[in-house]
Amino acid sequence: MPAPLSKALTSPAAGPAALSLAVVLGIALAVSTSQAARRQSQLKAQVAALAARNEQTSLYWRAQVSSCRAQAAAPAPTPGAITRVAASGDAVAAQLATRGPAGFDVCARMEAADQAVLASLHAK
Repeated sequence: MPAPLSKALTSPAAGPAALSLAVVLGIALAVSTSQAARRQSQLKAQVAALAARNEQTSLYWRAQVSSCRAQAAAPAPTPGAITRVAASGDAVAAQLATRGPAGFDVCARMEAADQAVLASLHAK
């Protein structure tokens, strides 16, 4: 070992300096570990929330798809059937409520409802 390095390691100040350095590094390690654990728990909570939201969205779209498939499987009423069944505006509303147009687009449903009402008015 070179003489200056040997003299530095064996000096009376080397022990307390090394001890204080070890304490500082231990505290830094503890702080870093606690921050990492806190961040990990936050990320796990975010992942759980996103997974729950994903499951809700998935259930919603599955219901929409099964509704569309059920509507597609049911025979569609003929345009004249609605006007023949409709003796009043309430009957047209009941018919539209029970057998709306295919799909789940709100605008398409509103347009179909308007057309059905106009068709029932023209039929009278």
